Amino acid sequence: MLAKLKRSARIEVLIAISSIVFGILIGPILEAISSPFFDTPARATLSGILGLALLIIIAIVTLGIFANRQEKNLVEISDELASINRRLGLTVQFVHSPPNHSTGEVYKISRGIIEKAEKEILHLYYLRPQGSVEPTPKHSVETEAYQSEREKYTQAILDVVRRHKDDKFFYRRIFQFPEGETAKFTEDRVGKRWFEHTKAVLELAEANPDVAVIKKAPLFLQQNFFIVDQRYVIWGIDALDPEYGVPYYEGTLFFDDPHKEFIHYLQGYFLKVDARAVIMKKLPESGQDTVATP
Repeated sequence: MLAKLKRSARIEVLIAISSIVFGILIGPILEAISSPFFDTPARATLSGILGLALLIIIAIVTLGIFANRQEKNLVEISDELASINRRLGLTVQFVHSPPNHSTGEVYKISRGIIEKAEKEILHLYYLRPQGSVEPTPKHSVETEAYQSEREKYTQAILDVVRRHKDDKFFYRRIFQFPEGETAKFTEDRVGKRWFEHTKAVLELAEANPDVAVIKKAPLFLQQNFFIVDQRYVIWGIDALDPEYGVPYYEGTLFFDDPHKEFIHYLQGYFLKVDARAVIMKKLPESGQDTVATP
């Protein structure tokens, strides 16, 4: 857009220079032609009035053209500023909170966002390949404060789903398995915390079938993120402890996207995974407890 404005300015300068040169060249010619109109006082007065009227008309037309051009430039500038504002409307906060010396700040902030959810919560989650080393008390990389805040956060998800039990599709979550959607959803595979949480959500969905949908899908995106109320994104930065091979979160990105441009981008990923997912109905699973997504 700046290039366009520069080009427009150059054109205006060239027009002004051309007008000066034209005036210098045409002046003597006009003087010779117009001399008969000024041979008497009456003719001179009349010619002066007509000339002044002509100049006024030319000035009005010129101003109109200039004003129209300036208005177009201002509209272009306004559109560009609006575009910049949309892009700058996306704000992000990074909270660095490795669990080995964390007070659980990432879970406090996440809980605050989730507890205020009013429309929907989407959660895309991925699991590492089976056989990855899991945390043990001997090799724990988590502080007690971190574990405590994580439990409060996990409970907050369940509580907000209960609060919206009469809403349709309020909570939608997809677990991505490297081995595919036929993987068994067991405590050993997903961990006790998410197994118990998912079981409680599915039990709630038995009485309120529309409130929540939990699915399994093949691994598509090795990321974990929440989308809350089509505005807020909670994106965990996954890491692996180099000493013990224990997976953990190094920190979390918190996005606020009032214009929903980034939200729509992430929703596209969520829908791609959702298209190949199967619905979970009950835990523990049997052969009939998953339903293919139509």
